[in-house]
Parts: sequence; C-alpha cells; structure tokens
Amino acid sequence: MDYEFYLLNLIQQHVRNDFFDVLMPLVSMLGKAAALWVIIAAVLLCFKKTRTAGRSMAWNLASGGALLMLTVKPIVNRIRPYVLNDTVSLLVSPETNASFPSGHTFMAFGASTVIFLYNKKLGIISYMLSAVIAFSRLYLYVHFPSDVLCGAILGIVSALVFYRIETILFPPAHHRFQPVTES
Repeated sequence: MDYEFYLLNLIQQHVRNDFFDVLMPLVSMLGKAAALWVIIAAVLLCFKKTRTAGRSMAWNLASGGALLMLTVKPIVNRIRPYVLNDTVSLLVSPETNASFPSGHTFMAFGASTVIFLYNKKLGIISYMLSAVIAFSRLYLYVHFPSDVLCGAILGIVSALVFYRIETILFPPAHHRFQPVTES
C-alpha cells in the first residue's frame, strides 16, 4: 500500500493546481451514478440502428454495476485513502461506500468497451474520457491506484461478458447496427 500512497501523494504534490481543483470534481461528477453512461445508453436505445449497442450498454451498467456494488465492494470493504491519510483536503464530499474497486472507473470503462465494440473511433474517444475520469478519482484522493486499475479491468471484462451474452440472445445477423469486425 506504500506505493499507492506514494503515487497519490505525488499527484497531490506535483499535479494539483487551482485549475484541476475546479475541473476534476466536474469530471468525476460525469461518472457519479453512471449518469453520463446511462444517458448515452438511453440515447442509443432510441434509434433502431444503435439499439443493440444501447441494450448491451444498459445490461452492463445495470447488471455489472449491481454485481459490483452488492458483492465486490462489500466483500472487499477497503477503506478509502482519505480516511487513512486525513491530512489531504478533499475537494468532494466523502464517499459512503468502500473504495475497491472504483465504481466510476468500472462504469466508464465498461461503457467505453461497449462503444468500442460497435464503433472504434467513438470507442477510442470514450476510452480517453474514461481515463480522465479514472485519473480524477486519484486526483481527488478518493481511490487508491489499484482501485482504479481493477475498476477499469473489471469494467472491460464485464462489458465483454455482457456483449457476448447479447450476441447469443440476439445474434448479430439480426442487428441493423453491426459490431465492428476486422476485414
């Protein structure tokens, strides 16, 4: 855990500035309750061409998110870094749930993976936004680096699992909006 505090404190000492102190809470808010990703999934569900992608994303957000919040977080029950190091002034309200894994990062990378599976260009942009959201959680001192890394990995794996389930239940031959395939 020492290396994790080292990285968090490095960010606090060398990256923290007035501009980021305003920006990072706003970026982090994009991931709050997966709001941004829920809106994107809802928009995708509204159009026949993107409905499959929207359904895949909605499945991942709802099922993967519930699994994360109801099982992994309570079982691991990791204390947040600001509780262990109370010398850091928080820029956001303290979180009430466990630290591991980062739910913001899980949702962001899960949604980005679904987007990438259907549209590589938009997926790459979404992954970049996800990386900024993940960094915001470190900047704000609300997660350890391993919380964020595992949140990203679990989000990607969850999206791939739910995407696979989606393709089994609704074979791609019936999709109007086809997943990206290599030619």
